[in-house]
Amino acid sequence: MKICVLNLSGNVGKSTLAVHLLAAFTPGAKIISVESINASNVNDVEAMDVEELSASRFKEIFREIMVNDDVIIDVGASNVAAFMTEMTRFKSAVGEFDLVLVPTVPTDKQQRDTIATINWLHKLGIEGHKVRVLFNQYATEALEPIDLVYALVTGYGATDGQGKAVFEPHAVIALNEVYEMAKASKKTIGDLAMDGTDWKAARGLAKQASDLVALERAISGQMTHDLAVTAHENLSQVHGLLFPVDAIGKASTSPAATNVEKARRA
Repeated sequence: MKICVLNLSGNVGKSTLAVHLLAAFTPGAKIISVESINASNVNDVEAMDVEELSASRFKEIFREIMVNDDVIIDVGASNVAAFMTEMTRFKSAVGEFDLVLVPTVPTDKQQRDTIATINWLHKLGIEGHKVRVLFNQYATEALEPIDLVYALVTGYGATDGQGKAVFEPHAVIALNEVYEMAKASKKTIGDLAMDGTDWKAARGLAKQASDLVALERAISGQMTHDLAVTAHENLSQVHGLLFPVDAIGKASTSPAATNVEKARRA
């Protein structure tokens, strides 16, 4: 599957989601970071092989898109305008992507940029069923409805945005500090969640040895693991929503599959 993650705005979690929502669930996928100014979070995971190419090298990017069956393109904010301009020159590139993910966050500026991004994608000729909005960094403890937290985007989706992108059922990524913790560990959220370390036993050994450093490490490890499990469950749910599995076990992003999944969850 060929997937692009972009938004005209920065600070919406594009690279984080490219890593933990896409690449971590697709071992062997070709990962391309389109960036020339800011370092991409995609490079924070040691096990992932990432190729960095600026939008000025679009011919190389386009070649990789055509050659690889599974490719994830993470377009940095500094390169998105140039990337989309190149797509107007290489017109068949528009049809190569199976899915374009547009993450948004609660802040008004990023929501306005999200709307501008969707309008731009629509103008490029990308079919609306291939463009999917991700509602990122949702504070679950606030208990506020999605329609209120992301009012600009959901309001647009109900009016001028109809047919330009898929907004519902809402694909929601909860705010979780473990994403920052994962950067230091250089592991995916899934790897952290699957860590089988017995932190309770580690605490006991640290107490017996009066090793305060080891005790703090064990306490931090347990907290990180718990947060990673919660985040991984959320990511798995969203991944299943984005890529419903058909009868022969293959993920599909066709309109029919999307509608079936939407009906199933209603």
